Formats: sequence, structure tokens, C-alpha cells
Amino acid sequence: MKLLEFLFKTFVLFSSFFMKYTFFDAKIPYFYFFLRVFKWKFCLSASKNNYRFFLCFIPLCLNLSLSAEEVPVEKNMQMNTRITTDHHFRGYNYSMLASQRNNTEYASTNFAPAFQPSFTYSAPLKGIKTFFWGNFFLNNLTDRDSDYAILQNSPGGTEKFTSINNGLPSDYYPGKTRRYKERNNLTQYDGLFYGIYYEWNTIVGQWSVGTWMWNNVNRLGKYSWQEYFIWYEPPILKSLNPKIQLFLNTSFDSGGSSTTPLGITNGQNYAYYEMSHQFCKDCGIQITPRFQIGYVANNDNQNRRAGISNMIQSFKFSRNGFDIIFNAMYRPDPILYDTFDQNKSDSNLPNPSKQYGAENQAIKQQYSNNYPNSKELADYLFYQQTYQAIPKTIFFISTGYSWEF
Repeated sequence: MKLLEFLFKTFVLFSSFFMKYTFFDAKIPYFYFFLRVFKWKFCLSASKNNYRFFLCFIPLCLNLSLSAEEVPVEKNMQMNTRITTDHHFRGYNYSMLASQRNNTEYASTNFAPAFQPSFTYSAPLKGIKTFFWGNFFLNNLTDRDSDYAILQNSPGGTEKFTSINNGLPSDYYPGKTRRYKERNNLTQYDGLFYGIYYEWNTIVGQWSVGTWMWNNVNRLGKYSWQEYFIWYEPPILKSLNPKIQLFLNTSFDSGGSSTTPLGITNGQNYAYYEMSHQFCKDCGIQITPRFQIGYVANNDNQNRRAGISNMIQSFKFSRNGFDIIFNAMYRPDPILYDTFDQNKSDSNLPNPSKQYGAENQAIKQQYSNNYPNSKELADYLFYQQTYQAIPKTIFFISTGYSWEF
């Protein structure tokens, strides 16, 4: 007992001395605080019960001390909200649909804004993640009479005004023959991706495999389609963050849009490569240049076109979760989107600003009058006068906010 009492007093006194100079930096402050408060009592009366009392409190103090340290909590949910001036998908920019609706020429710079929220959840089972990504247009939300026809039997139908006015009442159907708006609002292309994938690390890099489905909110044609994907991040050139992604579409589908360039965007296989680097990590504003390139191969027995669909150079400026991204997209193979006019191999499309209206229809009628026995020739000459090359370069801006919880 004498030896035990001596060792105990020595330990308490040493702890007190050590705590005097290191109390605020101590890794287990509750333990030392306990010693400081009760040291004289134990030193003056070190009985057998004191030792037991002290030994019983050691685990409690250590537990309090360890729990007092800050332990980083892994956040398993990420949210992002974004607005873009022109939604694009694998090289096709949806503002082309707005140009068709509004009878305006296709341009490299457009304003067809869309709201794009995304959410990712890391499941309790390590490596399993689910995600949602949506696109919802913010303008061009209603149908518009883009062909300016006065009397039709259906949206986009043949103009009946001239024939009826010339004394052919058989062309008039009460309640049916009237003026129509074409179904050209952009809300029919609103939709949501949802998917699930498994992510794991190996000595040869990080892998992800999974599937996702696209569902349109309000769309003619096929309502949804599905893809399987493989993502890979090699363990080399870490500063450039290289990423390789492969998407395999299992659907034969024209996208429900056989009369628009969107016929190519759904039924396809897609390969994608990206690299980026963040500068000024410790500065007030981080700058991240990024380069992306995509290759499309159609999953379509009637249209087997393949080629580089998009090359995007972007610069991202971010601070405290907020960011703004300036993008320039180049399409070296615009023929991929030449899918719905009479010549599907010249990388041209009818200029929407030269198709309808009194002046344009007068020009078209003049060709028909000049070649009454060859409608094909008249249409071809009108097309040659009113076609437009598909813009190869598209500029757009997006801004958003990200957070974890």
C-alpha cells in the first residue's frame, strides 16, 4: 500500500505540473481537469477507496475527452441548383427548338434559359449512390402559331384559305377548319434523369457502374428511355482530373421527334472524355478550366451516323458554393443533327426565319408557278434560297449554387 500510495501521489503531482503549462493544448482536457480539481484530496488522503474512486472515473474522463474532440461528419447528400442560358445535350442545343418556334434564324448565341436542379444521395451501404437531375425551361412555355396559316384542319396542316376563297367549299369543315397553334412549346422537353450507381476505388483507378432513365414531363412519342453507363477515373495525371465515361443505350428510339433534330439525341451510344484543373484553391475565387469531348454512335437501324458531337471548353469561377461558368461548344460534325429536312447530308437546315409569313410564302409560290410540272424542283430551289448552315459553335453561360448536408 505504501508503494501504491507513493506512485499515485507522484502521478497526480506530475499531471498537475504538466497541466499547468499545457492545459489549453491538452488532447484530453477533461482528464487533466479532473486531476487538478481533486489532486489535493487524493494526495492528503490516499486510501484504498480513493484509488477505486479514481480508477472508476478514468474511463469516464477519457470518454468525455475523446468525444470533445471534433470528429468530421461525412455528409451524404449533395444538392445543386443551376440556370443555363441554353440547355445542351450531347452537342444538341435546345435553343434551336426555340428558333423554330419563334421563326428566328439559328444563331451561335441564344437565350432559352432552363432551371436544372440535381440531387445526389450516398446510401448507408458504402459506394451506392442515387441521383436525380432535371431540366425545366423558363421561357417559350406556350404553343405558338409559327406557320401563320389562316385556315387549317390541324396544327401544321395545309393552308386552306386560298382554295376556300377561290370557291372550293368542300375544303371547309365546320368546327375543324380554323387557325391552329403548333405544338412547339419547350415545356414538352422538360424532364428528369434518375439513376443509381456503384462506385469503388482500385489500384488502377476509380470505377462507377450504374443505370439511369430519362422521363419527359409532357412529350409526344416515347415517354422514357434508359442507358447503362461505366465511368472511370485513371490514377494518372491527377492534377488534370481525367475522366472517361461510356453510355450504352438499350433502346431503339427516334426520340419521339422524327421531324426534329432531337431524333438523334435519345437512341444512341455515347463516349465522353473530360479533364480539368482548379487554380487558386486557397484564394477568394477558384478558377477551373475544363475541356470535354463527346463521340456519338446512333443506336438506330435507319440512321447509323457517328462522329464527334461536341467539344466544350469552359471556365468556371467559384466561391463559397456559388459559381458561374462560361462555355464555348464546338460541333465538328453538324451532319449528326441534319435529320429532318429534305437533304439530310449537307449539314444545313431550313432557316426558320425564311419559311413562313406572307413574303416567304409569296417567294415559294413564285417557284411553284415557274415550275408547275415539277414540285420537287420548285421545292429544291426554294430550299437552296432559304437554307442555313447548322451553327458549329455555340456560346452559353450557366450559374449555380452547391451545398452538402
